[in-house]
Amino acid sequence: MMRHKIYHNQEKVLKLYYNGSSPTWICEEYNIPESTFFYWLSKYPNGLHKSENYKDRLRNWPKMVSHTKKLEAENAFLKRTLVKNLSRKERMTIIDAEYGKESLHVQCEALDLPRGTYLNHRDRNKNNNAWFKKREAEYLELITKIFMESGKTYGFRKITAIMHRYNKPVSARYVRKVMVEAGLYNEISARIKDRLLVARHLREAAHSAQDFNVRKINQVWVSDTSAILVNNRYYFVCVYIDLFSRKVLGWNLGRNNSSQLVKRTFLQAYKRRNSPKGLIIHTDNGACYTSFSFNQTLSKLGLTHSYSRVRVPHDNAVAESFFSILKREGIYLYGYPNSFRELKTHIKMFIEKYNSTRPHQHLDYLSPNEFEKKHQ
Repeated sequence: MMRHKIYHNQEKVLKLYYNGSSPTWICEEYNIPESTFFYWLSKYPNGLHKSENYKDRLRNWPKMVSHTKKLEAENAFLKRTLVKNLSRKERMTIIDAEYGKESLHVQCEALDLPRGTYLNHRDRNKNNNAWFKKREAEYLELITKIFMESGKTYGFRKITAIMHRYNKPVSARYVRKVMVEAGLYNEISARIKDRLLVARHLREAAHSAQDFNVRKINQVWVSDTSAILVNNRYYFVCVYIDLFSRKVLGWNLGRNNSSQLVKRTFLQAYKRRNSPKGLIIHTDNGACYTSFSFNQTLSKLGLTHSYSRVRVPHDNAVAESFFSILKREGIYLYGYPNSFRELKTHIKMFIEKYNSTRPHQHLDYLSPNEFEKKHQ
C-alpha cells in the first residue's frame, strides 16, 4: 500500500505540472523537496504511467543490451583498424572539421585523444590567438639575436641558458625546435663532431689522470700557451685558469714562448687574486714551465707545481679546451687578425665575454663570474 501511495503521489504531482501548475507551488503544497520533484520529472518526462514505462523497458531490455554490445564492438573495430594509424595531428584535424556536431567528450573518446590535448591545440591555433603568435615571434627574435651575437657558435643548450637569464622559461627542446625551423645551425660544432668522436676514448681516459677534486676557488690553477699565426709570424698567448670556476684569471700575449711570458702572466693573476695560499699550479712539460726561473718563483711563494704526464696533453684538457674555444669563437670566426694589436684586441674582447656572459656546460650553463658569485 505504501508503494502504491508513493506512486499515486508521483502521478498526481506530474499531472498537475503538465496541466500548468508551477514547480514551486506543487512542492510547497505537497511538501515535496524540489530535488525529488525534478528527479520524478526527469524519470517520467512525458508523464507516463510507471507500470507502462517499466513494462516497456523490460520488453526492450534484451534489444538494448544487444544494440549496446554491437556499438561497443564496432567502436573497438574502428579504433583498432582506423584510429590506431592516425597521427595526433590528423585526429585533431578531424575534430576541427566535426567540432560541435557531437559533444567534444564523445569525439575525443571515439578518436582516443585526451580532451586536454585537443583543447590545448585549439586554443593555441585559433586564428585570432594574438598572444600565442606574439610570444612565438618574440622568442624567435630573441633566439636569433643570441645566436647571431655568438657568431653562430652557440647551440640550443647555451641559448636556453641565456633565455633563462632574460626570464624566458623555455625548454631546450623548444629552443632546438625553433632553431631547426628557422635554419639556425651551429656549423662549427658540426664540423668538429667527427674529430671529437675519434678521440673520445682518449678524453675519457684522461679525465681521471689529474683529478684534483677541486671544491673551491684558488685551489688549483691550470696554465698553457698557444701559438697564433698573424702575417706569417707566430705570436704566443699564455693564460691561467681557475679549475673550479673555469675563469681566466690572467693572460698575456708575446712574441716568444718564454719563461718570462708565463711568469709575467702568473704574477699578474696572482696579484689580481690577492696572493692565495696553498695554491697548486698545473701545467704541461713545456720548457717555459720547467724552467728554473719559473719554478723558483713558485717555490718562493710556497706554491706547488703539478705537471701533466709526458706526451699526454689531455692531462691539461681544461687549458687546451679554452684555446680551442678562443680560436674558434674569438679569432678565426671573424677572419685572421692583420696585426699584433688587432690580435690583442680580439683576445681581450673574447676573454671579457668568456668570463662574464658565455655559458659553460661544466658550470651548469653559468658564466665563470656567475659561478664564482654563486659559490662565494
